[in-house]
Amino acid sequence: MQKGTPQRTGAVWLLDSGIGGLTISRAIRRRLPGLVQHYLADSAAFPYGDLSGDALIERVCDLISRVVAHCPVDAVVIACNTASTVVLPALRERLSVPVVGVVPAIRPAAAASASGVIGVLATPGTVRSAHVATLIERFAGHCRVLTVGAPNLAALAEQYWYDGTLDRQALARELAPLRAAEWRSLDQLVLGCTHYPLLREVIAAQLGDHVSLIDSGDAVARRLEAVLAAPGLKQGASAGGCFYTTGGPRDGTDLAARIRAEGFREISRIDLISSV
Repeated sequence: MQKGTPQRTGAVWLLDSGIGGLTISRAIRRRLPGLVQHYLADSAAFPYGDLSGDALIERVCDLISRVVAHCPVDAVVIACNTASTVVLPALRERLSVPVVGVVPAIRPAAAASASGVIGVLATPGTVRSAHVATLIERFAGHCRVLTVGAPNLAALAEQYWYDGTLDRQALARELAPLRAAEWRSLDQLVLGCTHYPLLREVIAAQLGDHVSLIDSGDAVARRLEAVLAAPGLKQGASAGGCFYTTGGPRDGTDLAARIRAEGFREISRIDLISSV
């Protein structure tokens, strides 16, 4: 018997190791305000860069398979650069719905550079990935490219989003390679981790007005729009969706208010690995 067309849900799952994927969620909400978003912060495994490739594939495939079975959606967005460089092929084999990943914005950065000098700021795992090397070779062969693997910048961004505090000396250490004299002509910086746009203003202040910061949020939103091919999602306002976490966001009514301000109606603090 031929299978019928799956019923549209008007919803999507997003996954990140923490709250960095909220920067992707915001871009999607701007472009597709009628889309319901469910967000999974895998905080128990933060940061993903500490996991081996095999362990990350197993964890993400298991988590996403479970939550999609629990709450069907039209697509899944891996809102994490580190995970996207590793898990997409295996996850696409497991799921019947489309999977959209995050690609560092190397192509537009190289195209926009007047000086021919660009930077890629990402986690160490992302910087070391064959995927990033391929993107540089394909799209930035005419540029000098500085890749910086920042081991602690995602954690600084998490802290900043949660309570507004920031260790500026630690931030300066993470960005120090970008300020070396040999890179003074740098004019485009790729924010190669979804956490980093949370620190856009303070990063920009450290580097100066001559450096433009480019992230992947709008590109992911455009790709998702093309995958879903549902014009009705461009109108209206999202009914919400839920924010789930494997490790539990920090307690406090202010946090709940902040999650709601991001467009989610509630927080579920449960162990999705065993409970879904």
